[in-house]
Amino acid sequence: MKSTILNKTEKIADDLYVITETESVHCYFLLGEKKALLIDAGYGYEDIHPILASITSLPVMLAVTHGDVDHALGAMHFSEFWIHPLDYGKLLMNDTPEIKGAMLDHRYQKMPAARTAIDRDAYLRTSVAASHPRFLCHGDVIDLGGKKVEIFHTPGHSYGHIMFLDQQTGRLFSGDQLTGRHNIWHFMSSDEQAPFATTFSSLKKLKARSSSIQSIYPAHGDYPLTLQCLDDLLECFDHELADHYREDQPFHSAMGDAWQHLYKEVNLIYSDERLAEFLGHEIIRK
Repeated sequence: MKSTILNKTEKIADDLYVITETESVHCYFLLGEKKALLIDAGYGYEDIHPILASITSLPVMLAVTHGDVDHALGAMHFSEFWIHPLDYGKLLMNDTPEIKGAMLDHRYQKMPAARTAIDRDAYLRTSVAASHPRFLCHGDVIDLGGKKVEIFHTPGHSYGHIMFLDQQTGRLFSGDQLTGRHNIWHFMSSDEQAPFATTFSSLKKLKARSSSIQSIYPAHGDYPLTLQCLDDLLECFDHELADHYREDQPFHSAMGDAWQHLYKEVNLIYSDERLAEFLGHEIIRK
């Protein structure tokens, strides 16, 4: 089992590994009897095929939870990958030297060691458009041999966000839609992220299948999580956010300014425009 400066590999179980890129995003590697599934591929700062080969000789299928740069640009190192059709355009929109350069500069600040480990020029020249997209939709099942993985379409953080449920073990790989205390961004423009009402609806549908879920593996932060993080987020959208948003604090990032709402396991980053749309009235803060 191999690790590098940029990608740390850990064994979770005999059939499950996690590759954490630049101390930031978790890419889960699930092994079946006939093939392996890599869930998310990070920014793609380096080709992780040598890491995967150090774990198994099985053929590898790459599928991404959504089209954000830190989850899907690593698909540039694969000849094909799987994504929900609603997020392929978002991925292509993110695949520019300007966006990739800005993300690199942000990562250098957080992880200075990455500066000498990444070939910046080569990274900016490479494009995910050279990889062939294939599409996954709600209800699809991936058969890895002795292990089946069900797809849940959970729009919200992005329109084409999907989760992966290992039917055998009840592990849910939740991407950015459920991350526990790690912040969830919902302040981008409406052409990138769905309304809160859509997020709330998809979470309620997920709750209806909660008897199948034993543990949750998010793309960021601590893992595994329990179903409590789903219950807390549902409570937040159901009533708690409306009752307490006036207590929220400003949130500043390289991607823009927003508000931060903390509630139990919830760490929600949102805009007034998105909240006003959800509550049906103008947001007034005092």
